[in-house]
Amino acid sequence: AALAGQGRLAETLTPLQRAIELEPDLVEAHNNLGAAFQILGRLDDSVAAFRRALAIKPDHVSAHVNLGNALKRQGMLEDAVASYGRALEIDGDFADAHNGLGVALRGQGKMEDSAACFRRTLELNPNHAEALNNLGNILRSEDQLEEAVAMLQRALEANPGLIEGHINLGNVLKSQGNMGDAEASFKRALEIDPANAEAHWNYSQVLLLMGRYKEGWAEYEWRTKCEDFSYLQWDYGRPRWDGSNLDGKTILLSDEQGLGDTFMFFRYVPAVAALGGRVIVKCHESLKRLLEPTPGVDRVVTTIDDDVPFDFHAPLHSLPHIFETDAESIPDAVPYLKVTPDLNEKWANRLGPWEDFRVGIVWAGNPNQKADRNRSMAPSHFRPLTKIPGVSVYSLQFGKDGEASKVFGERITDLGPDLTPFTEAAAAMNNLDLVVSVDTSSAHLAGALARPVWTLLPFVPDWRWLLDRGDSPWYPTMRLFRQTAPGDWQGVFREVEAALSERLGNAGPGGGAP
Repeated sequence: AALAGQGRLAETLTPLQRAIELEPDLVEAHNNLGAAFQILGRLDDSVAAFRRALAIKPDHVSAHVNLGNALKRQGMLEDAVASYGRALEIDGDFADAHNGLGVALRGQGKMEDSAACFRRTLELNPNHAEALNNLGNILRSEDQLEEAVAMLQRALEANPGLIEGHINLGNVLKSQGNMGDAEASFKRALEIDPANAEAHWNYSQVLLLMGRYKEGWAEYEWRTKCEDFSYLQWDYGRPRWDGSNLDGKTILLSDEQGLGDTFMFFRYVPAVAALGGRVIVKCHESLKRLLEPTPGVDRVVTTIDDDVPFDFHAPLHSLPHIFETDAESIPDAVPYLKVTPDLNEKWANRLGPWEDFRVGIVWAGNPNQKADRNRSMAPSHFRPLTKIPGVSVYSLQFGKDGEASKVFGERITDLGPDLTPFTEAAAAMNNLDLVVSVDTSSAHLAGALARPVWTLLPFVPDWRWLLDRGDSPWYPTMRLFRQTAPGDWQGVFREVEAALSERLGNAGPGGGAP
């Protein structure tokens, strides 16, 4: 339906362009042409058309707003803010200008100012569906979930066909743990527009979280068409691999998203190699040395150029879909990552005699990750573990040099500054009894190394950890500790302390040494 609509819209370009040829100063024709270009994704042409309209009539408030919308989509937020500001200088009660300004300010991280713009929009027009939707999104980001649901429901009452409203409502319901209603919201969005990539992608998160893998993997493939993933390279100029026998051909397996994802999906590499091909893996520089020795990997690269010839390509994240993975067929043999004996010995010598029970801790992930505020925590939550007799605590935290000593003093040994590349982190983990980590790359690395690892999860975790279980089908040596209410890390650590006390009673230090 959306494609058909775009086709009809494209047919309107010629009459508008013809009208402009006959009357070059026809301001509404330029404005409408810009709007049509914007819907078709021709943003440079759209901006040019709006600027031409404003050259003819500088006080055309709608053209200023439309120009702001186009600039915003181009990522030129400062220029977009200026365009909306000019519109409001002309007409301070123009609701669409306040709404557009709010969206641009949100993109700049100015959440309070953004919310104020949406509220002003709603003062002018209480049924402004886009403003209701946008304010609902801000409420969700502030964990005001009930208020967000109410706001998004108002948006959909005002405009039942607002696809973004259905998607956002689905995500809020998911954040509340209401998976059935979340699924219904995403399905409604797809009824309106079956080709909406954002709806498919968000729907995949719910399906995978519920363990409905085969449905979920198919929906997960829509990520390649989503704006949030537009920075990734999807077309390598070679055919996408469909799982067929490779017959001696070379396949490139490329990484995407986070480092932990690379660790997680790397488990499929031996299965790919078993199909008779030569395997090249593209990954982040920090992983190269760790991945290179893996059986079945012929070459590891960090960039793709003419010196990297291959016949087929597949993203690592697509391998579960290609192999039709379900709950019973997850490749769970660990360890599938290993460290050389000399590096293990280096870290054994560094840490010295194995006397106490050694616990490595990680409290934060990449702050640029969208959901990081839910998974990361203040390091002080770990303080009780440092006071347990017979336990030595080591910080495995990346990117927080000095923070461990500041928070814990002499009760902790900070290894963080020496854990790159990841071969060093892996060898350090091999010389610990236990890793306790939030949902970040360290948890995946420990699981891939078959190290005992306790992963600390928010109330509604990332899809890979499923729901209502204390173990992971992806990592046999992993135990999951979940919040029972949003933000309740204290409850999680009460369970961790109790489990650690039990563990100390059943195993002495060094029991997990490689």
